[in-house]
Amino acid sequence: MQQPADQSAAGPDAPLPDAPLPGPPLRLPRPVRALAPTSLVLLVLVPLAANDPDVGPTTSPPVNAALMAFGALALALRRRHPAAVTVATLVSGQLPLAIALYGLAARRGGTLLLYALAAAAELRLLVPFDLGDVDTPFSLANLVEDPLVFGAVPLVLGLSAHNRAHTVRVLAERNRFLGERNRLLEEARRHAEERAAAAERARLAREMHDVVSNRVSLITLHAGAGQVAQAEDPGAARETFGLIRALGLQALTELRGLLGVLTTAADQAPSLRGLPILVEESRQAGLAVGLTVTGPADGLSPPGPAVQYAAYRIVQEALTNAHKHAPAAEVAVTVEVQPDGLRLAVVNSPTGADGSGASDTGASDTAASDTATDGTATDGTATPDGGPELPSGGHGLTGMRTRADDLGGTLHAGPTPEGGFAVRARLPLGAA
Repeated sequence: MQQPADQSAAGPDAPLPDAPLPGPPLRLPRPVRALAPTSLVLLVLVPLAANDPDVGPTTSPPVNAALMAFGALALALRRRHPAAVTVATLVSGQLPLAIALYGLAARRGGTLLLYALAAAAELRLLVPFDLGDVDTPFSLANLVEDPLVFGAVPLVLGLSAHNRAHTVRVLAERNRFLGERNRLLEEARRHAEERAAAAERARLAREMHDVVSNRVSLITLHAGAGQVAQAEDPGAARETFGLIRALGLQALTELRGLLGVLTTAADQAPSLRGLPILVEESRQAGLAVGLTVTGPADGLSPPGPAVQYAAYRIVQEALTNAHKHAPAAEVAVTVEVQPDGLRLAVVNSPTGADGSGASDTGASDTAASDTATDGTATDGTATPDGGPELPSGGHGLTGMRTRADDLGGTLHAGPTPEGGFAVRARLPLGAA
């Protein structure tokens, strides 16, 4: 037999569709429910009391019928005035009194007024009986029958209905509160995921900016030098192209590590140990760079991996900016491990026809790169030393400050009094 498409696709372990929930029980309209006891008493008990002297609180059938009719009419107001209706039915028949007592207990619960009226109702139900005639079990049963059936039972049922309704209200309120709390928690979780995703995107963008900006800048500079040396010195050109290939491979390796294609081992991650290689790469690209690393002193623990990684990236970005905006300047890189943190500084000397130098964005960049020594504008294709112009994305200083802030450190960047540019940072040694 061929199965239906939906069942065969779902498989034998698929959950069965939810069966429709049963609807609420059939309830009569509110006016019908409100007037039903009144109609019952008027149509059944009033004629019965008019013909039977035993039905009612007195021995007169007309009086019993009148009192029964009065109690029946009072029951029509039992929802709005349950206590007053209970008082009014004390002089009526047993059934109107029982209905009124149940309504008062169901609506008001176990209050002092309820118990007082319940005691009055029990006394009222005992009045027609002569306590002196209680000499047999049958007569005792007749004595307690009305107080039990028309007094105690309606009272217990009413209190039970009141407690049940209260429990339902409490559970509904709790479910509403839990639903609201779950909604807020879900909203907070979603916002946290969005913030985490945004932070991760910003981190990856910062890492890729540092890697691509530094490596591609060096590749561009070496390519320009290779073009110049190709005709004059083929050996130098081959060496330059070899450097370009090495830089390209390094850039690919770091980008793959950032994107998760390759996982960089902890001992291979950029750190202070890589600063000499980083500085040497800048020297090979034509930038005069000096490096000084001091510390840590005896008894002082070295900076953590996160601190060393951030310091490496800050120095890398600062050197990239020096290549872009002050290629003819002398750059001094200083790294000191002190008790209050790792301090680093990348300072370039003045350069350019106007004696200014800059490292990144802002007014200093404009002053440093508006004019070249050979008269070529920097919006063309030449820098002050005649090399190719390197574009600037304007995000370097922001990324460096973010790295320092994430570790609880500080970073300051700006022109020096001598006309150069300086990037100085302090990073806590134990930051994670």
